[in-house]
Amino acid sequence: MRLLFDEITGKTQRYSISDTHWFPARDAGLLLSATAQLSVSRLDRETIIIEGQLEGTRETVCDRCGERVESPIHSEFVYQVTTRKEDAQELREMECSDDDAILLYLQEPVIETDDILREQAYLAVPLRTLCREDCKGICAGCGVMLNNETCRCSPDRSASPFAVLGKFSKR
Repeated sequence: MRLLFDEITGKTQRYSISDTHWFPARDAGLLLSATAQLSVSRLDRETIIIEGQLEGTRETVCDRCGERVESPIHSEFVYQVTTRKEDAQELREMECSDDDAILLYLQEPVIETDDILREQAYLAVPLRTLCREDCKGICAGCGVMLNNETCRCSPDRSASPFAVLGKFSKR
């Protein structure tokens, strides 16, 4: 969805987006469902405030065992969108504060909400996805799914470089 700067007033406008056409299925797992609520208002002649919330469910695989899993995504965000060109050039060589991190500089006075939602969906993906908290994963030796079966590896540990330490514990 495209929002034109000229159409946004000081009065808050609310938008609800309930499809996932803006999210490419090949990235970060398949997004099964998503709803977004956006509140858009004008701060000044060149600045728009966008506040939003994104809720959804994505399908991916467990990082330990490889089983398919559905996981929720949630993101709350705020952007200050501006068309001021001099601000963007000034910030190029200086450290950004937290307030600067929410600034979005545009070349044209058009806001692409699809880009904002896609970015928030990527940021909401956890670093680690597990099918359950106590997932044991797959045994590196025999390849057994440790959540369902016990390891088939032989208990012989004499080949380990640490086997010599076992002699000290027997003394």
